[in-house]
Amino acid sequence: MTATVRIAQLYPEILGVTGDRGNVRALQVRLERAGATVEVLPVGIGEELPADLDVLVIGNGPLSAMRGVHADLMARGDGIRSHVADGRALLAVGAGAELLSKGVTTLEGETVEGLGIFDATVARTKKRKVGYIVVETAVGRVIGFEDHASEWTLSDAAHSYGRVAFGEGGFALPDAGDQPARGEIIRVANAIAANIQGPMLPLNPELVREIITGVAARRDLELDLTIGVESLDTYAAGARAAIETLVHGKGFNSIQL
Repeated sequence: MTATVRIAQLYPEILGVTGDRGNVRALQVRLERAGATVEVLPVGIGEELPADLDVLVIGNGPLSAMRGVHADLMARGDGIRSHVADGRALLAVGAGAELLSKGVTTLEGETVEGLGIFDATVARTKKRKVGYIVVETAVGRVIGFEDHASEWTLSDAAHSYGRVAFGEGGFALPDAGDQPARGEIIRVANAIAANIQGPMLPLNPELVREIITGVAARRDLELDLTIGVESLDTYAAGARAAIETLVHGKGFNSIQL
């Protein structure tokens, strides 16, 4: 019997401005080619998240969008915390990631409460970090584009998933010693948060495989992640190579707001 894997994208019409549907699609296509049946569920304000969900994706949007979904998200807090505690997969990008922190302080000094999935706080900044980013992680280099005006404060260095090799990243690594280091990706169990946009997953097949492997292990599914992915990996490798060339040929850009 073919396994069914359920992926939900939360608030896709509101938090989905930086190619976040592409992250869902990357997971969906590789799961299907590995032998799973995939059900993709867009979930809006007031709509129910299925109890048997395998992957939850929350995308990016402006501060107004964060405020727009805030009450609904807070009401889902226990369910999302249980989802993560149960070892299910979660990917949050940009504003979606910020809403899963302990809270976001705006430029005006207002604090927008977060769910506390990630042990970090976020402060919006006047400096906007814009440019390509490369992060060295346990599954290899995660490559993409960062565009955000925020600084995270991470309480536990163990929650940082890798170190920034190029770009600015979202936070300073705690206890980095005499060599200051920056991080960009946060991981708690199978929940991942980042400001890498564009979208992130199509460019980073190894990170997709890491997420899917976690889903398969929790569900005890037998999936062959090598079937039918040659073209996907080839396109990703070409795009990654082009970005690597630009990384070594151009400096990082920032915009002062």
